[in-house]
Amino acid sequence: MDIEKLTKAQTVLLTLLVSFVTSIATGIVTVTLMDQAPPAITQTIQRVVTKTIETVAPENTQTASAKNDIVVVKEQNSVADVVDKMKEIFVRIVNKTESGEIFVGFGFFVDKSGILVTDSSNLVEGGNYAVYIEDKKIDLQKISINESKHVAYLKVVQNDSQIFKTFFKEANIASSDSLKLGQSIVVLGGIESTEVFTGIVSGFVRDSVSDNTASTTSEIKDLVTLAIKTNISPTSVFGGAPMLNLKGEVVGINVETGTNSFIPIDFVSFDIKNILSQDPPKKVD
Repeated sequence: MDIEKLTKAQTVLLTLLVSFVTSIATGIVTVTLMDQAPPAITQTIQRVVTKTIETVAPENTQTASAKNDIVVVKEQNSVADVVDKMKEIFVRIVNKTESGEIFVGFGFFVDKSGILVTDSSNLVEGGNYAVYIEDKKIDLQKISINESKHVAYLKVVQNDSQIFKTFFKEANIASSDSLKLGQSIVVLGGIESTEVFTGIVSGFVRDSVSDNTASTTSEIKDLVTLAIKTNISPTSVFGGAPMLNLKGEVVGINVETGTNSFIPIDFVSFDIKNILSQDPPKKVD
């Protein structure tokens, strides 16, 4: 057969055949040499091959990275949802004086009738308090104090000269027993506008005490959470600031400005029942 008289198709087929035979021969020679090579050389070649495969096809790395990105996005969305849920519940309390309005601390609504809770040390005798809701200033009246928990309850005062809501959104309260060490939490603050601080539960202060506020009957618990510690900067925390989980539930309240420790807030529902059943309201022990 004269190779010069081959057609184009025959030339291509011949080229493929030669390449195939060469590849087989090269593979046989390589395997034979690898079997005869010293172990040190074999290990070096294997490391080079492994590194080349990881560089060309980093599928596992890309998958893991994608999974991490998804987790981060979900947590960011959760924090944003928490803030959105609290925008009509979380308020800044001011004391109206002759020289102007003075910021005193934070509070949040815990009853639809317009009752809010705050750190009792925010209030002074004879203070004239108000909050801004949807750019409208609404006056407040102090109605009760829980001295053992160091919190005070205030209620919006109806003013005939202005129109305001008679139905308020209220915070969802969750038990501190649902918290776990290292769990992500959100704290709201900001003197002039709402600021968001995120962190974790860094510790608990617990003791074996009688808790009369958990239900209508006295209940003895092995360990009762007295305080929840966080890793949030103490300078960012003011009295009355709520601590929330990523479900948007309030799990604690700060009752000492300048500390990153919060007390559980699950006693509020018990206090509200007492307040609403009393006429006029009295101090809650």
